[in-house]
Amino acid sequence: MENVTPKAPLISIVMPAYNAEHTIELALRSIRMQTIADQIEILVIDGGSTDATREIARQYGAVILENPHRLPEPAKLIGIQRAKGRYIIEQDTDEELLFPDQLEKRLSLLRAYPEVHLVVVDEQAPGRLGGVATRYVCVCGDPFTQFIYTRKNGVLDTFRRNIAEQQGDFCLLKFAPGDLTPIGDGGASLFDLEWIKQQFPQDWNSISFVCSMAQQVQTKSGCCGCIRGDNIHHHTRATFSGYLAKLRFRVINNLFHKEESGFSARASQQPRSRYSSRKYLFVLYAATLVGPLVDSIRLALHHKDATMLLHFVYVYYTCLCIAWYLLRALLGRPPENKTYGK
Repeated sequence: MENVTPKAPLISIVMPAYNAEHTIELALRSIRMQTIADQIEILVIDGGSTDATREIARQYGAVILENPHRLPEPAKLIGIQRAKGRYIIEQDTDEELLFPDQLEKRLSLLRAYPEVHLVVVDEQAPGRLGGVATRYVCVCGDPFTQFIYTRKNGVLDTFRRNIAEQQGDFCLLKFAPGDLTPIGDGGASLFDLEWIKQQFPQDWNSISFVCSMAQQVQTKSGCCGCIRGDNIHHHTRATFSGYLAKLRFRVINNLFHKEESGFSARASQQPRSRYSSRKYLFVLYAATLVGPLVDSIRLALHHKDATMLLHFVYVYYTCLCIAWYLLRALLGRPPENKTYGK
């Protein structure tokens, strides 16, 4: 496929990658089908793939950047540093845009609401490659996030009280200091990189900022945008064992690599919000036994999916990981995260 990227793109897609040959073409094809494809550059930041990931990326005109750390957080920083567009989108290799005018509509929202510098996706729907944990990943993310947010079908449903204004499908969400805000780091969110560099001249060029960028943008601007129906397909395989490995990875990062952890980075930006206060309640929530079981049944009924009953398993596994790795730290044997989700 011929490279259609212009010399001065309007949007830069930042896409961390590692051995993603089974899904990356879906993601790239959804970008190249956009009505504004000629204004988009694609940066694939590869962590040393040994499959056809790079070859597929080149076929879609992507620029290949090297990620010696393999993990997605350093990859995002590398991509943001090299991005030429005014706007950036953090899109994973298993995330597929659904409509040709999807990104064009986001630009229209930014024109409708000049105070907005972040547009978040409304919902993530399971893709065709899903495993037993796929719907749980799309809806909840992880058990700790679900406990903090009590997430529902999507952003507009979860944060309906924060919708300050609507123009058709365009929604302006506003937040007071200390409010929880949508998790927009990754998930094909669109950021105003030019504004970010102006507002955070000393901080934007760091991994810790990248891990909490959506939180910081929303805290600084007091708002974000979301379009009803602006959804993506998340083609994560999310097998049971694979998802447990990802939970283990997140626990280690939150405990020992806080600058590279989404939750810890967000909590540090709002020390008096529910990010910080509710983390101590999570273990108590698990200890009740009843709470996770009731939530498992509620989730399964609401989403009409029996796989959501595994919520209580994920809760207890997360707590066991926290206890185990804290014990290892006390014994002077802290773990290392070598590969994301492995």
